[in-house]
Amino acid sequence: MSLPRLRLEDCTFDGTLWHISAQEAHHLVRVRRCYTGSLAEGLLNGETVTLKLECRGEDVFAHEISRQTEIEFPPKTELLLAVLKNDQMDEALRFCAETCVSVIHLLDCERSVPRYCGERLSAKMMRWNKILCEATKQAGAALPPVINKPLSVADFNFESLPSQRLAALLSPHAAPLRMVKISKHTAIAIGPEGDWSPFESTVLLQNGFQPVSLGRRIMRASTAVAASCAMIAAMYEDEG
Repeated sequence: MSLPRLRLEDCTFDGTLWHISAQEAHHLVRVRRCYTGSLAEGLLNGETVTLKLECRGEDVFAHEISRQTEIEFPPKTELLLAVLKNDQMDEALRFCAETCVSVIHLLDCERSVPRYCGERLSAKMMRWNKILCEATKQAGAALPPVINKPLSVADFNFESLPSQRLAALLSPHAAPLRMVKISKHTAIAIGPEGDWSPFESTVLLQNGFQPVSLGRRIMRASTAVAASCAMIAAMYEDEG
């Protein structure tokens, strides 16, 4: 059975002892039923920290036993994701953390229903980062995916992407994703409900994206994220 996990970004460390944040302390004691002497796994900036807990009333402290840098195994996956409705977006982000996506590039697509800007966008970015951090505790990932603010397809800088570029497109020329040889560094684009607009599909193709199919069924966008990213991780074969 795995150890209880917590994020350490909001906890404090004096060089000897960790003071666990109130939210994480509540989860450890009230939900996971931890007590003085229990072991836990802290996640911080790409490192996994083994902790021994010390409970003092409502306060929880932890002694650091060991620290290990998380090894990144290929493939490195960057996801171009259309902004989705609330529940779809939340699910998609959780799947990203669980399937080891490294970077999420959000796209404001023509058929994206939600439109965020200003303070509303800032609030959403905070919420989405929190979801990613929480999902890493389930997945045991020391570093959450980086998530970038939404851009339109026309404004996106495709030069920053790896050379292998795949896009889930409703196209007669789409190759089954299971037949594609996955590179160490790859990008996959998942559009909104209703698929990409003709203009967006053209821009993706002009920027080197290969159309791929995830199967015969029409999936919800969040399901497509889970299926494509999990397949990419599972199909990669290290030739080194």
